[in-house]
Amino acid sequence: MITYHTTDKPDEILSEGWRVAEQQLLIGGLLLTGVRVADTPLDGNEGARGDQVFRVEFPDTVDLGEFELVEEEGGTGYREWYLPAGLIDSHATVTWMTDDAVDEVKARRWQFTDDEVDKQIGGEGDEP
Repeated sequence: MITYHTTDKPDEILSEGWRVAEQQLLIGGLLLTGVRVADTPLDGNEGARGDQVFRVEFPDTVDLGEFELVEEEGGTGYREWYLPAGLIDSHATVTWMTDDAVDEVKARRWQFTDDEVDKQIGGEGDEP
């Protein structure tokens, strides 16, 4: 699985490990601690800190399911997880992305195939 982490301290993460990227989040009385990753690069509008992005890829054998935040109403348009830093350190392949590579991933997030567009607008030739 490929995830992304946006940060304002990429050098510290590379030199000291992912513990420096851990955050705390209080949701419904539950305090989560971990590294926030998503299925797309996030920015300040989505609560991310900084503008440097790491691609964080896990082998298929690593199950991230128990760390996923699931939105109940409406959703955010992306999936996100709060992962233990040690899980990233021990299992992930991490790549510091260029701005162009980040833009490409973000652009794909909003692209639809012709079939998906038809489904969204009710299909070709359908009567309202």
